[in-house]
Amino acid sequence: MNYNTSGRKRTVIIVILAALAVAAGIICGIADSRAAEGQLAKCWILCKPGTQVNVRRRPTTDSKSETQLDAGDEVLTDGETQNGWVRVYGVGEDGGGWVYVGYLSTEEPVKVGARYVCVAKKQAACRRWMNGPQIENNGRKQWLKNGENVDVFLVGDGWAVTSRGYIQSEWLEVDPE
Repeated sequence: MNYNTSGRKRTVIIVILAALAVAAGIICGIADSRAAEGQLAKCWILCKPGTQVNVRRRPTTDSKSETQLDAGDEVLTDGETQNGWVRVYGVGEDGGGWVYVGYLSTEEPVKVGARYVCVAKKQAACRRWMNGPQIENNGRKQWLKNGENVDVFLVGDGWAVTSRGYIQSEWLEVDPE
């Protein structure tokens, strides 16, 4: 095989896949402990209010969307994962489907609705979803620089859903002004 992917792109892809594996592992660990007790684990949808997350019939974006979930919606999971997707129950006509792991929080999201300031040493990456790829516009990666303000809508699992994308909440503090 001949790969035309640069070393940097391969590294980014490997980092993204590793982050997804960690997130899936956290969800699986919680679900596995509860599944042993015959229970399903609760998770919540973490997305920007006013947008929706698809619940798919199969674990792929090519699969038909069964239903959509809103920010903060609760789902149940047994922790079954495939390629970065998590099996969920109790939603849609068929009673379940698959949700991409980057939109599932293991803790109930807190609604914030406030202006925050970036306190990262230099800058914080704006991501497409939790542990997801960095947002790019016209080939330029999106950053929130130290001292810049951002609107925060929800926080869960150490991530803030902001007007600029998903940002690790450790890099944000309430704007004192």
